[in-house]
Amino acid sequence: MIKMVMDTSNVYLAVGLYQDDQCLGKVQEYGSRRQSEQAIPQMARLLEDNGLSLMDVEEMIVTAGPGSYTGERVAMTIAKTLAAISDVTIKVVSSLAAYAGLDKAIVILDARSKKLFMGIYDQGKAIVEDQMILVEDLDNWRQQYPDYVLKGQTDVIGEELKEVDLCQNILALSDLTEKCLEPDLLVPAYIKKVEAKKIWQ
Repeated sequence: MIKMVMDTSNVYLAVGLYQDDQCLGKVQEYGSRRQSEQAIPQMARLLEDNGLSLMDVEEMIVTAGPGSYTGERVAMTIAKTLAAISDVTIKVVSSLAAYAGLDKAIVILDARSKKLFMGIYDQGKAIVEDQMILVEDLDNWRQQYPDYVLKGQTDVIGEELKEVDLCQNILALSDLTEKCLEPDLLVPAYIKKVEAKKIWQ
Protein backbone atom coordinates (compact mmCIF):
# COMPACT_ATOMS: atom_id res chain seq x y z
CA MET A 1 0.00 0.00 0.00
CA ILE A 2 1.22 3.48 -0.90
CA LYS A 3 0.87 5.89 2.03
CA MET A 4 1.48 9.63 2.23
CA VAL A 5 2.15 11.26 5.62
CA MET A 6 1.99 15.02 6.16
CA ASP A 7 2.25 17.48 9.05
CA THR A 8 1.99 21.22 8.47
CA SER A 9 0.44 22.21 11.79
CA ASN A 10 3.41 23.66 13.64
CA VAL A 11 7.07 24.58 13.10
CA TYR A 12 7.89 21.78 10.66
CA LEU A 13 6.82 20.79 7.22
CA ALA A 14 6.95 16.99 7.32
CA VAL A 15 6.07 14.91 4.27
CA GLY A 16 6.75 11.18 3.95
CA LEU A 17 6.04 8.58 1.29
CA TYR A 18 5.80 4.90 2.22
CA GLN A 19 5.14 1.62 0.47
CA ASP A 20 4.07 -1.26 2.70
CA ASP A 21 5.40 0.82 5.62
CA GLN A 22 8.86 1.06 4.05
CA CYS A 23 10.01 4.66 3.61
CA LEU A 24 10.48 5.68 -0.03
CA GLY A 25 11.43 9.22 0.90
CA LYS A 26 10.67 11.97 3.36
CA VAL A 27 11.41 15.57 4.20
CA GLN A 28 11.22 17.43 7.49
CA GLU A 29 11.95 21.12 7.18
CA TYR A 30 11.93 23.72 9.94
CA GLY A 31 10.07 26.91 9.11
CA SER A 32 6.29 27.09 9.31
CA ARG A 33 5.98 30.13 7.06
CA ARG A 34 6.89 28.08 3.98
CA GLN A 35 4.50 25.22 4.60
CA SER A 36 1.67 26.49 2.41
CA GLU A 37 4.12 27.08 -0.43
CA GLN A 38 6.18 23.90 -0.11
CA ALA A 39 3.74 21.16 0.96
CA ILE A 40 2.45 20.33 -2.52
CA PRO A 41 5.82 20.70 -4.32
CA GLN A 42 7.53 18.44 -1.77
CA MET A 43 4.75 15.87 -2.07
CA ALA A 44 4.98 16.00 -5.86
CA ARG A 45 8.76 15.60 -5.78
CA LEU A 46 8.58 12.51 -3.58
CA LEU A 47 6.02 10.94 -5.89
CA GLU A 48 7.98 11.79 -9.03
CA ASP A 49 11.25 10.50 -7.56
CA ASN A 50 9.56 7.13 -7.05
CA GLY A 51 7.71 6.94 -10.36
CA LEU A 52 4.33 7.44 -8.73
CA SER A 53 1.43 9.82 -9.23
CA LEU A 54 -0.99 11.36 -6.76
CA MET A 55 -3.63 8.86 -7.80
CA ASP A 56 -1.36 6.02 -6.65
CA VAL A 57 -1.67 7.16 -3.03
CA GLU A 58 -3.99 4.74 -1.25
CA GLU A 59 -3.83 6.20 2.24
CA MET A 60 -3.02 9.68 3.51
CA ILE A 61 -2.36 10.41 7.17
CA VAL A 62 -2.34 14.02 8.33
CA THR A 63 -2.26 15.91 11.61
CA ALA A 64 -5.27 17.92 12.72
CA GLY A 65 -3.72 20.19 15.33
CA PRO A 66 -3.53 21.78 17.77
CA GLY A 67 -1.18 24.29 16.28
CA SER A 68 -1.12 27.18 13.85
CA TYR A 69 -4.63 27.74 12.54
CA THR A 70 -3.35 28.34 9.02
CA GLY A 71 -0.83 25.51 9.24
CA GLU A 72 -3.44 22.99 10.37
CA ARG A 73 -5.51 23.65 7.28
CA VAL A 74 -2.75 23.05 4.72
CA ALA A 75 -2.35 19.27 5.09
CA MET A 76 -6.02 18.78 5.86
CA THR A 77 -7.10 20.66 2.73
CA ILE A 78 -4.75 18.56 0.61
CA ALA A 79 -6.18 15.38 2.13
CA LYS A 80 -9.77 16.49 1.63
CA THR A 81 -9.08 17.46 -1.97
CA LEU A 82 -7.43 14.10 -2.69
CA ALA A 83 -10.36 12.28 -1.10
CA ALA A 84 -12.74 14.18 -3.38
CA ILE A 85 -11.03 12.90 -6.55
CA SER A 86 -9.91 9.41 -5.54
CA ASP A 87 -10.67 6.44 -3.30
CA VAL A 88 -7.84 7.30 -0.90
CA THR A 89 -8.31 6.45 2.78
CA ILE A 90 -7.82 9.43 5.10
CA LYS A 91 -6.62 9.14 8.68
CA VAL A 92 -6.07 11.98 11.13
CA VAL A 93 -3.90 12.10 14.24
CA SER A 94 -3.25 14.75 16.88
CA SER A 95 -0.29 17.03 16.23
CA LEU A 96 0.77 16.49 19.84
CA ALA A 97 0.56 12.72 19.44
CA ALA A 98 2.82 13.04 16.39
CA TYR A 99 5.65 14.20 18.65
CA ALA A 100 5.00 11.48 21.22
CA GLY A 101 4.80 8.60 18.77
CA LEU A 102 4.48 5.42 20.80
CA ASP A 103 6.55 6.76 23.71
CA LYS A 104 5.38 7.76 27.16
CA ALA A 105 5.56 11.51 26.72
CA ILE A 106 4.32 14.88 27.80
CA VAL A 107 4.21 16.92 24.60
CA ILE A 108 4.19 20.70 24.46
CA LEU A 109 3.85 23.11 21.55
CA ASP A 110 4.05 26.87 21.62
CA ALA A 111 0.61 28.48 21.87
CA ARG A 112 2.14 31.95 22.35
CA SER A 113 1.21 34.51 25.02
CA LYS A 114 2.95 32.37 27.71
CA LYS A 115 0.71 29.41 26.92
CA LEU A 116 1.34 25.89 25.68
CA PHE A 117 -0.64 23.24 23.86
CA MET A 118 -0.12 20.08 25.89
CA GLY A 119 -1.03 16.42 25.61
CA ILE A 120 0.14 13.36 27.54
CA TYR A 121 0.48 10.07 25.66
CA ASP A 122 1.45 6.47 26.19
CA GLN A 123 1.61 3.95 23.33
CA GLY A 124 -0.28 6.37 21.09
CA LYS A 125 -3.18 6.76 23.50
CA ALA A 126 -4.06 10.05 25.18
CA ILE A 127 -3.61 9.84 28.94
CA VAL A 128 -4.53 13.50 29.29
CA GLU A 129 -6.64 15.18 26.62
CA ASP A 130 -5.00 17.78 24.39
CA GLN A 131 -5.45 21.18 25.98
CA MET A 132 -3.95 24.64 26.40
CA ILE A 133 -2.15 25.45 29.64
CA LEU A 134 -0.11 28.29 31.08
CA VAL A 135 3.66 27.79 30.85
CA GLU A 136 3.83 28.13 34.63
CA ASP A 137 1.51 25.11 35.08
CA LEU A 138 3.73 22.68 33.18
CA ASP A 139 5.80 21.79 36.24
CA ASN A 140 2.67 20.52 38.01
CA TRP A 141 1.98 18.12 35.14
CA ARG A 142 5.59 16.93 35.05
CA GLN A 143 5.41 16.15 38.75
CA GLN A 144 2.26 14.09 38.19
CA TYR A 145 3.92 12.11 35.38
CA PRO A 146 7.59 11.92 36.41
CA ASP A 147 8.41 8.92 34.19
CA TYR A 148 7.14 10.62 31.02
CA VAL A 149 9.72 12.26 28.76
CA LEU A 150 9.10 15.85 27.66
CA LYS A 151 8.83 16.27 23.88
CA GLY A 152 7.81 18.91 21.39
CA GLN A 153 8.88 22.56 21.35
CA THR A 154 10.87 22.25 24.53
CA ASP A 155 12.99 25.26 23.58
CA VAL A 156 10.09 27.56 24.45
CA ILE A 157 10.66 26.72 28.12
CA GLY A 158 14.43 26.96 27.84
CA GLU A 159 15.20 23.25 27.44
CA GLU A 160 17.13 21.57 24.63
CA LEU A 161 15.11 20.99 21.48
CA LYS A 162 15.38 17.33 20.49
CA GLU A 163 14.84 16.18 16.93
CA VAL A 164 11.89 13.87 16.34
CA ASP A 165 10.94 11.87 13.25
CA LEU A 166 7.41 13.15 12.74
CA CYS A 167 6.74 11.10 9.61
CA GLN A 168 7.70 7.82 11.24
CA ASN A 169 5.70 8.66 14.37
CA ILE A 170 2.60 9.56 12.38
CA LEU A 171 2.91 6.37 10.34
CA ALA A 172 3.12 4.30 13.55
CA LEU A 173 0.09 6.06 15.01
CA SER A 174 -1.92 5.42 11.86
CA ASP A 175 -2.05 1.72 12.72
CA LEU A 176 -4.00 2.68 15.85
CA THR A 177 -6.28 5.12 14.03
CA GLU A 178 -9.61 4.48 12.36
CA LYS A 179 -10.09 5.80 8.84
CA CYS A 180 -12.22 8.89 8.39
CA LEU A 181 -15.59 7.91 6.95
CA GLU A 182 -16.49 11.43 5.79
CA PRO A 183 -13.30 13.32 4.88
CA ASP A 184 -15.26 16.30 3.54
CA LEU A 185 -16.46 16.99 7.11
CA LEU A 186 -12.97 17.13 8.61
CA VAL A 187 -12.09 20.29 10.52
CA PRO A 188 -8.90 21.25 12.37
CA ALA A 189 -8.59 20.55 16.10
CA TYR A 190 -8.00 24.17 16.94
CA ILE A 191 -8.03 24.63 20.69
CA LYS A 192 -7.91 28.41 20.73
CA LYS A 193 -11.42 29.81 20.56
CA VAL A 194 -11.55 32.21 17.64
CA GLU A 195 -14.24 33.21 15.23
CA ALA A 196 -12.23 31.76 12.34
CA LYS A 197 -13.01 28.28 13.57
CA LYS A 198 -16.69 28.81 12.92
CA ILE A 199 -16.29 29.70 9.28
CA TRP A 200 -13.80 27.08 8.03
CA GLN A 201 -15.30 23.80 6.96
